[in-house]
Amino acid sequence: MAKDKETASKTAGKRPGKSMAIMIVCGVLGFIVAALPTVVVLLVGMIPTIVAYIIDLTPGRYAARCVAGLNIAGVVPFLNRLWSSTNDLPGAIAVVTDVYAWLAFYLASGVGWALFISLPSFVASFKTYSAKRKANALRERLEELVREWGDDITGNKPGDVEGGDRAADAPDSASAGSKPAPA
Repeated sequence: MAKDKETASKTAGKRPGKSMAIMIVCGVLGFIVAALPTVVVLLVGMIPTIVAYIIDLTPGRYAARCVAGLNIAGVVPFLNRLWSSTNDLPGAIAVVTDVYAWLAFYLASGVGWALFISLPSFVASFKTYSAKRKANALRERLEELVREWGDDITGNKPGDVEGGDRAADAPDSASAGSKPAPA
């Protein structure tokens, strides 16, 4: 019983062997042969995603993910049209040579690129607005507390400006021992 757990834990951390890789390759090749019309439409329709994956060098490949999601949304209606008709190679070629199919493929991937480019600025704007609202709410709450408890709760010295930066008020450690320059 204990040996079974040890061997299971040792094999769980290992990468799949050559036989597993061969089985995966055979499965993919079998799928390509069995569903050749679908593979042709997917391969041609997903060209923008392949390009996005190649040119996106960021660690998470977020551009490729964004483009892929919308690109597949542009390809699926034409796969549905292929599957609901004859689902053979001439039908796949008819889909691939359709100008409106290409328009849908590239328009959907273009929307993916537009989202990838524009959404970070929208999110940054929203976060900035949200932080400003929270800071204003905290200032209002501080004013309420000062009215209720007095100036002692702010932690400021009596002559300090309210909300002053304590780090700016403290002398630098490097310039603490040096004399001020003559004016």
